[in-house]
Amino acid sequence: MKLSLQTIEHELGEAVAGSSICSNACEPTLDYPALFGAGEPRLSEHIVYVTNHQDLENAKDKIKRQLSRNPHLALTFVCRGVPPAYCLEAKNCDIVWVNAEYQESKTFNAVQEAFQRLNAWERELGMIVERGGELPDLVNASLKIFKNDLCITDPFSRVLAYRVYRNERFTREQTDLITEGEYLPTSMMFDGVEDEQGGENFASHVPTFSTMHAFHCTVLRSTITLSPEYAVVLSVHPNYQPVGEHDCAPMLTLAAAIERLFRANSATGSSQPFINAHSSLKALIQGKQVSDADLIQSAIAQGWSQDADEYRCLCIDFASSLQIQDCCFMRPYAAVCSRLQATFDCLAFVAENRIIAVVNCSRMNIPHEQFFTNFRHFAKEHHLIAGASAPYYGLRSLRDSYRQAFAALRQGYAANDDQLILFTDHALNIGMNFIMKEMNPERFCPRPLIELAQQNQDLYLALKTYLVSGCNSSEASKHLNLQRSSFVYRLEKAKKILALDLDNPDVRLLLLISFKLVDLYGLSNMEFLAPAER
Repeated sequence: MKLSLQTIEHELGEAVAGSSICSNACEPTLDYPALFGAGEPRLSEHIVYVTNHQDLENAKDKIKRQLSRNPHLALTFVCRGVPPAYCLEAKNCDIVWVNAEYQESKTFNAVQEAFQRLNAWERELGMIVERGGELPDLVNASLKIFKNDLCITDPFSRVLAYRVYRNERFTREQTDLITEGEYLPTSMMFDGVEDEQGGENFASHVPTFSTMHAFHCTVLRSTITLSPEYAVVLSVHPNYQPVGEHDCAPMLTLAAAIERLFRANSATGSSQPFINAHSSLKALIQGKQVSDADLIQSAIAQGWSQDADEYRCLCIDFASSLQIQDCCFMRPYAAVCSRLQATFDCLAFVAENRIIAVVNCSRMNIPHEQFFTNFRHFAKEHHLIAGASAPYYGLRSLRDSYRQAFAALRQGYAANDDQLILFTDHALNIGMNFIMKEMNPERFCPRPLIELAQQNQDLYLALKTYLVSGCNSSEASKHLNLQRSSFVYRLEKAKKILALDLDNPDVRLLLLISFKLVDLYGLSNMEFLAPAER
């Protein structure tokens, strides 16, 4: 992470006695600290040198000569004690000084700790993006850096993420009206390009200070352009401490992480604003309450219809055959989401440690069977397994569609013979599994049928084949390779034992469901209901 001297000055805190900084806080260039040595042949503009007053005085001629020969060069120092006058007079020499009582090694350690702290935070943001995190995760990780309230809004002035820096010593009267998921109060609204308060332009993501007249405070804002048509606005609200130029470098780092998050969650080169749709549709799929206004915005953002289009949900996971070395100790959810969206023009995000994809069947430019074929190739290439729901109209259908897709995925875990499992192909088995979750099959199926299966497999098989064959005795006897008379004898004996009316369609349906449950559960797994001897 590159820092500015303003950020380092802020990190040093009360140790700072004064500063003279000419460089732009919005253009941080410092890479790491180094101890100043008078014998160094050449100084670099990307390093902050930690030194003392006397060493700077001794190197006066060398430093002045280097600054004069290259007016575009900017040298940066953290000095122990008041620096020499020539350093303060040079326009391309930035300097912060600490009290002379501070030891040089202690000063250097403090500067180095500032780099380490902020670099560790940048790495944390990168890991959140790589692991499929979201905007609120980035904001949570950043509170300890800014120590102020953070707010991210979409182009509609709806709050996508908002976190309060908790400290009981300070009130939050200035920002208490901000609520995540709601729209900003009228007095605070801005559309991501121009501030309604004063018309200030936010077309650049460079941090800009703006007066929020509603609360009489200065807010640091940065517009993050995610596509030509979509931008989010990141704001730092001064609850704990005043915001200033020392927050610009962290603001740029967080803005860059948000841009990477968007790229990971959107199709490469696409101008579609996926983040707004992610927030609402993910909440809908997870069973949360989502307003019609949010769904309308999500549909508009994607160019979809909220009610008229037909949608299918996919629940995707990595195949169990995927080895640790294949995914570098971390399953690349975000990367797969990006490739999914780029390949299939769908909306994909991470939820509950799985990838959820929403496909608009009405806007697909290929037949459904071709889509399934292409997806199977994609899944095989990326070691994926997926369950797919049936298509239904309207975004509101996605909540139940996700349950279908997840049930199909679970079916795929067990079968493990296909990359894409359609709910419609396994609806009966899935439905039977739901029944088995409520009670054991021997408690659902007619007891005489289970006793027959456990005691006389020939009679049980004759009855099952008869019903599966549509109550056709000739076809059933051929299937079992029996004489028709022998088959009828077994069937009549089974009917007598069961004492059930096979002419009743409800009875036949109950028996067919029971046969399916026995096949799925396994007769050996059922409780032995009949007595050992009659």
